[in-house]
Amino acid sequence: MFEFKLPLLLDGATGTNLIKAGLPTGVCVENWVLDHPQTLIDLQKSYVKAGSNVVTAPTFGANRSKLAQHGFGDSVADFNKRLVALSKEAAGGKAMVAGNLAPTGLFVEPFGDETFDGLIAVFREQAFALKEAGVDYIACETFMSLTEARAALLASKETGLPVTVTLTVEENGKTISGGDVLADLVTLAAMGAAAVGLNCSTGPEVVLKALGGVAAHLSVPVIAKPNAGVPGKVEHSMTPEDFAAFVPELYAAGAGILGGCCGTTPEHIANVKAAMEKASFNPQSCGDGTLSEGVRDFIAANEKQAFFISEEDLEFSHKISCGPDLADDLLDVEGDNCAARIVIKNADDAHEFGMNAYLANVPVVLLGYDAIVLGEALRLYCGRAMLDSKSDVPCDQLKALSKQYGAIII
Repeated sequence: MFEFKLPLLLDGATGTNLIKAGLPTGVCVENWVLDHPQTLIDLQKSYVKAGSNVVTAPTFGANRSKLAQHGFGDSVADFNKRLVALSKEAAGGKAMVAGNLAPTGLFVEPFGDETFDGLIAVFREQAFALKEAGVDYIACETFMSLTEARAALLASKETGLPVTVTLTVEENGKTISGGDVLADLVTLAAMGAAAVGLNCSTGPEVVLKALGGVAAHLSVPVIAKPNAGVPGKVEHSMTPEDFAAFVPELYAAGAGILGGCCGTTPEHIANVKAAMEKASFNPQSCGDGTLSEGVRDFIAANEKQAFFISEEDLEFSHKISCGPDLADDLLDVEGDNCAARIVIKNADDAHEFGMNAYLANVPVVLLGYDAIVLGEALRLYCGRAMLDSKSDVPCDQLKALSKQYGAIII
């Protein structure tokens, strides 16, 4: 499995610096960069000179959904290839190049018209374009919901490249969809992300607070890439010195991959580099309780809540069928150590479960008879589920599903 060498320094903002360089509002950013390549190259060379170990290709909106809004929907492969080439030229072999995936703006059923697989297809197209362009890894950034973050991760994993995922939170420490940071990052790490964390958001204080205690429950590195200002605006509220002053606290919170988002400049990154060299980073090693022998303690999750579970105390509800009463049955299950036990018999059950799973206020455990159908249910579940070992599915197939979707075999 791929491992980052910690501590690692990412780059700073791209968009706000391009605005200062003349990027107008309302245009396709990716097309503007291709028309002004030296602007991007000069900026990213400055980040490398400032000490960045990674520069992020300006492919934030280079997915079919976003490009189509500007008439470039069929240019996904071409745009990603050319944009990555600019970043590789800027890096000059002195820094890694990350391909950037970001939110599409699409809403997935039952809250929108797009299907989850349709969303994955949008990300898959761009992820493979980034792989063909030669990026070192894929950075899924600024996600506001676990649904989109999971789709981007699942699609990116298909390329075989390492994948990182970062969410953005509001001042209350939650994602815009109400997601809990610990629950969401535990889910993404279990699904195979090489590193997880937060980017953008309101600033270092909010990121630091939201990451408090999280690293102790993760077995992958934690990323902190906060703003120094307001997204989309040139002016930033924090000086490079004030921004870098948060490095020791971010280290203490377990963040070993640092960088900057909106409002940061090469000067900010140079100051962060200097602060990183002075501070001491001690990795917080955390194993996954799901892999230990004997009685296990582990974390299950839905988007909005993490569930700390002791296998010894866990209780299951009665078997719940995916029929017309599923929504009410899910709402009725409650209790500190109780899990909703859902029977998945066929593809219709898997879909019905996926459309109603957000109603559950307790962790879920799935019992099924077919690996493909169980996989579809796990695919649609926005969280970290459990798999009933009594499912009529061969052990090796259950383990494969566990690895793919981060599920816990119980």
